[in-house]
Amino acid sequence: MGLQGQVTDCSTESIPILLVAVLAGCVTYLRSILHTALRSMGLSRIEPDEGLLDGVASELAGLIILGEQKNANRIFSYDYCCDGEQAAGSDCVVCLSKLREGERVRRLRCRHVFHKGCFDGWLDQMQFSCPLCRFPLVSDRHAGLTERRVCKDLVSFFSLRCENLHRLPIA
Repeated sequence: MGLQGQVTDCSTESIPILLVAVLAGCVTYLRSILHTALRSMGLSRIEPDEGLLDGVASELAGLIILGEQKNANRIFSYDYCCDGEQAAGSDCVVCLSKLREGERVRRLRCRHVFHKGCFDGWLDQMQFSCPLCRFPLVSDRHAGLTERRVCKDLVSFFSLRCENLHRLPIA
């Protein structure tokens, strides 16, 4: 009797996002306790620090983009075949090994090819560009839109929490 050590209903790419969600829930809970304690002492409401909010939104947007890219890496990977134009560039610049027939690889829009696992490791370092030519995987527009959406969601989430706390009866 014991834990199997296998999680079959959750992909490894979603674990960082799950951890962020749990952490956000814990932070929200601790914030609500602190806010209630400050209100009970008669202290005024503390306004959110815009710089901190922007930083958190930027990091969360990075995790969302990481999840999107890891998912794309899984979906767009294929078995390497040593023919035609792929035979010319047959090295993975991440691990410096030759690409062998049958290995899972990913071709980027810049046409560079890498082992799927090597490219996953590159993404884990929050690098959203081609390891060889630095061609961006994500447009600045998409990254900016994601960050603004996350920031807006954070502001509305924490604002709702504050409004709900003001309505709670203090026992």
